[in-house]
Amino acid sequence: MKTDKVFEKIRTGIFILLLLLPAFNSFAQDAIDLNLLSAREEFKWGVKAYHRGLFNEAARAFEKALAFKPENTQMQEWLGMAWFRSGFTDAAIHLWASIETAGEADSMLSNRLEILDMQNGVSATAPEAGRYLPAMELEGVQKDFTLFKRPSAVLPDRNGGFYVASYATNEVLQFNSNGAITRKINGGLEGFNHPFDIRMAPNGWLYVSEFVGDRISRIGTDGRGVLKFGESGRGDGALLGPQYLAVDEKNFIYVTDSGNRRVVKFDQDGNFILSFGKKNYNFSGFTNPTGIECFDGKVYVADADRADISVFDYSGNFAGTLAAGKLNSPEGLSRLDGRTILVADTNRVMSLDADTGEVRLVSDVDGKAKRVVRTAIDANGNLLTADFDSNRVTVLTELANMYSGLYIQIDRIDSSGYPEVITDVRVTDRAGDPFVGLSSNNFVVTENGYPVPDVKLVYRGNTDNHLEAAVLFDCSAEMKTYQPDMIKAATSLMNSAGSRAGLKLVTAGENPTTEAELSNGSRQFIAAAADDGMFSEKARFDLGLRHAASELVNYRGRRAVIYITDGLNTPNSFEDYHPVELAGYLKNNGIKFYCVDVSNTTGISEELDFLCTETGGEQLYLYQAEGLGRMFDDIITEADGTYTLVFDSINKYLTPDDFIPLEVESFLYNRSGREESGYFKPGNF
Repeated sequence: MKTDKVFEKIRTGIFILLLLLPAFNSFAQDAIDLNLLSAREEFKWGVKAYHRGLFNEAARAFEKALAFKPENTQMQEWLGMAWFRSGFTDAAIHLWASIETAGEADSMLSNRLEILDMQNGVSATAPEAGRYLPAMELEGVQKDFTLFKRPSAVLPDRNGGFYVASYATNEVLQFNSNGAITRKINGGLEGFNHPFDIRMAPNGWLYVSEFVGDRISRIGTDGRGVLKFGESGRGDGALLGPQYLAVDEKNFIYVTDSGNRRVVKFDQDGNFILSFGKKNYNFSGFTNPTGIECFDGKVYVADADRADISVFDYSGNFAGTLAAGKLNSPEGLSRLDGRTILVADTNRVMSLDADTGEVRLVSDVDGKAKRVVRTAIDANGNLLTADFDSNRVTVLTELANMYSGLYIQIDRIDSSGYPEVITDVRVTDRAGDPFVGLSSNNFVVTENGYPVPDVKLVYRGNTDNHLEAAVLFDCSAEMKTYQPDMIKAATSLMNSAGSRAGLKLVTAGENPTTEAELSNGSRQFIAAAADDGMFSEKARFDLGLRHAASELVNYRGRRAVIYITDGLNTPNSFEDYHPVELAGYLKNNGIKFYCVDVSNTTGISEELDFLCTETGGEQLYLYQAEGLGRMFDDIITEADGTYTLVFDSINKYLTPDDFIPLEVESFLYNRSGREESGYFKPGNF
């Protein structure tokens, strides 16, 4: 009996122990998960700070998260992203490389490292750079309809698309970057009479030569405002079979007048200026003038019969001959880059160095070309060709790009209107140049690996003619002498801004401050520039620049910091941040740096020049003849590869504590790129 009681107590004890074991396990598990819980909370704050442009705060949060979970690869990668956007590029690359070395990197991280290595000059250049292969072909005459016939010209537009002159159907067609027609231009009430070439002038007008009409049409890019000039004949200003066009920096128009074997020059309104190319004491005269190009005070004219390029000055004086014996039957000319000319040479495209006369093969158009009459480089670096006899327009990609893709950076994700999600992305090529002209069907968005339907593209930076700029005043004590000049600079920028630029005035004093916004009125803006109390012996340029840039980080599109200075450094200029880190902060957030020198004495320092060069800005002098307004013109016309996508999340039943992975892929022709990020839905935090 006593033994039974003992066993009963043992059984009861075991039963109680079994009941308590889950509680003990739960307690132990909770103790272990406490670190994970803390890490997740810090990670959540870091992600939200990152998407608000608070990169230093985000980095601190990710560092705290890693203190709880140091082995977490996702948190390590986000820490690298925060460092990168803060300007600490080398630290970010080193961290990402350590993830790759540990075998924990996915393909997107490895691709990011490869591209950043290339952009920083680490990787070797791709083989056979400068050769182009077909990426897309547009057949003009198709089985069921005619898209165009006898394409005689192709002209890139600034948004990644292009115009095509359809000689046989008397139209000029505009295509987008995907090869879809967006506009037909018919030449006004009179129409076109066999349009041959198209050129765009710096003032924005399109000029179209009409081969049979013996005239030139000036027309707006919207197809309106048609002005026609020229008439049939041999006199001054008369034309017989006008073919190829060129436009110089001052909007003067040059046309090869094939029937009269000469070049005729007009002003932008069609008034005759001069003609040249006839035989004289030092030039044998054209036999069959075709393509024409002009830049840097020189006019280059191809002769299809002589198979060479003749060079003249803008007054028509003969200066020499290039490429004799190196071409077959050259026709259309266009500028490749610098002082290199593209030559449409029968069934191939050649490049001509305007200084050395060296001729090289660029593309044989995959061996399919019959008569390439015009060629040009589009806004994304693709080569366009118009094949007159094959009724074909071909888009060719540089051989180096056949083995590479696009680089996508997800700048921010705004989930405040959840389930609507707004995503800002930047798309560049692997060299870091903006990739423009993409449409909604060039993007694929996924959440948690599942495609998101109905993604809308609501913003394209390249079509936005507005910029945001921070005017940063050098407030070192030495600058007080130049305060009247600083006020003039602020006034000039304010007057030039108009509706195309939003301006903030930031002082780089001992404690950098945003003093005024132009939207609050010009009086406040100028009053801030006239404040005598802003100058200090302890002025901090580095902190001022960081503060000015932080004012722009969350804007879309074109952004710039404009520094008003005498161009000199002080002992405190780079006390906290090195010029490389400052350049990284600007460049990695798509912000350019411009330096306006009010002294024009010694020029700007090497460090300031470095910032201009690295970010794509430039140095200007306050009292230059063209004024500071040109800077706004230049910034607005530069390519911008920023896009904004809007969609409804497919993860509508997750909690505010659930991280939602997001991936954006972009593609065009045979090129593509992907990037991943993520966000949290709004909630108590």
